[in-house]
Amino acid sequence: MKTRPFAFVVVLVAALAGGACQSADSTPSNVAANRTADQVLADSLLGAWLAAAGGMAAWNDITSARYTITTVWFDSTGVIERMRPRRVEYRKLNGVEQARIERPEAEGLYVQTFTGTEMWATLNDHALEPGIRAYDESEYVGRDVVYWFGLPFKLFDPSVNRSAVATDEGYEVRITFGPEVGLQPGDRYFYYFNNADPYPEQVHYISEGRGEESRARTHWFGYGSIGDFKYNVTRRWYNAEGAPLRELRVDDVELNPVLSDSLFAAPTS
Repeated sequence: MKTRPFAFVVVLVAALAGGACQSADSTPSNVAANRTADQVLADSLLGAWLAAAGGMAAWNDITSARYTITTVWFDSTGVIERMRPRRVEYRKLNGVEQARIERPEAEGLYVQTFTGTEMWATLNDHALEPGIRAYDESEYVGRDVVYWFGLPFKLFDPSVNRSAVATDEGYEVRITFGPEVGLQPGDRYFYYFNNADPYPEQVHYISEGRGEESRARTHWFGYGSIGDFKYNVTRRWYNAEGAPLRELRVDDVELNPVLSDSLFAAPTS
C-alpha cells in the first residue's frame, strides 16, 4: 500500500487550524476549537472524506432514502455461496432517524422497525414478541443500517470522540463514543487511510454488544453517487489467507422518496 503523502495532511491540518482556508462543508460547526494535535489530525482526515462524499450539506439534504444492503457469503474457494438482501427505508422525522428493514428468509418476510424511541418486528405481518431474536435486534439493526449508510457524516455527531496517529502505511483514525451515544457506546472503530485519496481503505471495529466482544476488519472499495452524495458500495471481510469470506453491498439507492407514515406504524396483530 502507498503511504499518504505528508504534505497532503499538512495542508489539511493547516486548513482546519486556520479555519478560513477550509470549505464550509469540510467540518461541521459543532467541532470544538480547543482540540489536541491528534484530534486535529483525525478531523482533517475525516473532513477530507466528508467533503469528498458531498459535504455535510449533502447529508442534511437527505430527508428519506431507500436502499438495499445485501450480505454475500463466499465458500472456501471464493465463489459466492449465498446472498441475503435487506431492503431499508429510512427517514428523518423531527430530527429523529427512523428505519424499517424488510428481510426475506425461508420462513417468510421479516420486518424490523426502529423509530428512535420504539421498536417492533413482524414475520409475515404477524407481530413478534420480546425474546424472539428478530424482535430483540430491531433497535440494533435499525441503528446499524443507518450508521454504515451515513458515513462519514455520522462521525461528526455529538459525543463522538475522534483521534488519529500516523502508521507505517498511512494514518489510523480512532473512533469511540460517549456513554449516551447509541445502543453500544463501548464500541470502537479504527479507520485506515493508506493512499492519497480521501477515502478509508480498511475499517477495523470492536463491538461490545450482546454480552461479548466481537472483532472484525473490513476492506472498503467502490463508491456510488447520487448528485453530490457519495456512499461506499462494498465492504469485504477476508480470512488469514486472503480469501474473501463475506461482504456487504449497498445498491438500489433512492434519495428523498415519499415514505408513508404507515410504513413505520406499529403492527396491530
